[in-house]
Amino acid sequence: MPSDTSRPCIKPPNPASGTGMTFFYLLLALGLAVGLNHPARLWRVLAQVGAAAALAMMAWSIWLANGDGTFAARPADDVRPLLLNIMAAIAGLVILLLLLLLPAQVVRQVEAVPDWNQRNRWGQIARILHWTSAVLMLVALPMGLFVAVLKPSVERASFADAHVGIGLALIFLLLLRLFAQGASPGPASPNGAARLNKLALYLALACLPVSGLALAAASETLVMGLYLPAGVPLVPARLLHQALSGLFALAFAAHAGAVVWHHFVLRDRQLVRRMLR
Repeated sequence: MPSDTSRPCIKPPNPASGTGMTFFYLLLALGLAVGLNHPARLWRVLAQVGAAAALAMMAWSIWLANGDGTFAARPADDVRPLLLNIMAAIAGLVILLLLLLLPAQVVRQVEAVPDWNQRNRWGQIARILHWTSAVLMLVALPMGLFVAVLKPSVERASFADAHVGIGLALIFLLLLRLFAQGASPGPASPNGAARLNKLALYLALACLPVSGLALAAASETLVMGLYLPAGVPLVPARLLHQALSGLFALAFAAHAGAVVWHHFVLRDRQLVRRMLR
């Protein structure tokens, strides 16, 4: 193994370090998850506004990358700037939806939710773990694309470190979710398509962080200050991580689309209420 002096290593400075960013996003995700499922109306409203603000920050960052030359410096055949701009456009639509639904959140009455799961609804523990994981994945996907388009710099090193930290947190959250579901089974998936979608999401959540660690090892990227031993060549590791990211994005889009369809078109309010107050 080459010595440390032969490796291109840029350590992120404090306080804008990768570790600091990781904890910031962990607290943000947990705060939104707890707030959106809080029995008090004020906390739910604040969490909904906070979710809109967080999406606005993401969209603003992407917009700035369009204007400061970050995307213009990429090769013409690089689709990642386009993907980030699509994410920004979707974020704008979700922000509008969250703001339009605020009045309903203000007047809506909610029922008590048990801590553990029941056969007809998910408990508070499962809901918080679900939404914390969802927020972290929605942070990790654009962050990973940013790491890929940025030139080597302190900023890129910080984003890469935070991206890995979020991945490790997601593995831990997935284990907690499996334990909670094993201890108290929740509602069954309504059909085969929903079961397949859930399986795809869980597989992506389990495999994406592992493939990310393999990619970090192959590219000699620091992981929490350490170099991991490379077990997979760089190109296969990168292709695997990209494929799993695409699988998760497709599964997540199908999941979100089904929820929107049931809630707004079929007027099935109970589907959302099983996982959200």
